Amino acid sequence: MRFSFTALALVALGLRVNADKYANFFTDENCNEDGSIGFSLDNPGCFNQASMKSVYIPNNPIDWNQHYALVISKDGKDCPCQNDCYEFQATGFCHKLDGEGQSYRFIGGGCDPNNC
Repeated sequence: MRFSFTALALVALGLRVNADKYANFFTDENCNEDGSIGFSLDNPGCFNQASMKSVYIPNNPIDWNQHYALVISKDGKDCPCQNDCYEFQATGFCHKLDGEGQSYRFIGGGCDPNNC
């Protein structure tokens, strides 16, 4: 009985942790107001979230050593270039944005030089 409960608890924890790879954007600086849908940290595609002022980066202990970067474009809604970039690890925190971004994308690894 104890083994079954422990195994079930570990499976439930594993399912919860695996699902925690989605960042949300907010209109305020404290990750509280008007949250967006979740955007996967593993999807390098471009997404339009104009004028957001913060992003909540989830806590994902499975990828505790994985490095990500949020590429920010202020020049268009289709990620035409990089105006700014923020490197991070998914440790569960709110990051302030300047509200000037028009489009974003997540990439694995670090930031390249700005090219706008």
